[in-house]
This record gives sequence, structure tokens and C-alpha cells, in this order.
Amino acid sequence: MPRPPKIDEPTKTYNLLMTVKQYEKLSEIAEQGQLSSLGQFAVSDVIREAIDIYIEAFEEEDNEVFQE
Repeated sequence: MPRPPKIDEPTKTYNLLMTVKQYEKLSEIAEQGQLSSLGQFAVSDVIREAIDIYIEAFEEEDNEVFQE
């Protein structure tokens, strides 16, 4: 039986290169999330959440990140 999808909308797969240190820190965060969550909480969940936070902050700043 396949796992149910975590994302209920169209998705895009992206291959990400990161340092071992970055991954280990994300893994620690995911482990803490798993302990306080009723479901699975993986490194990929941490990354997706971080992306959402970044996008929200970027939109609130009206794209000032790229303006001089």
C-alpha cells in the first residue's frame, strides 16, 4: 500500500546539494518536531516549512531583497 501524499497539490521534485553539517542540523530539528508531532516529521518537512517562511518574508518585503 503506497503512502498517502503529504502535499495535496501539484508538486515538483528538486535535487538539493547541501553540506553534511546542514543536513545534520536539519535532522536534529526534524527529530525534535517528530517528538512533538502526532505524525511523521522529516528533514524534507523542515525544508518545505523553511521555504514557505522565506517566500512569505520575501512577499512582505515587496521584493526588496533584489533592489539596490
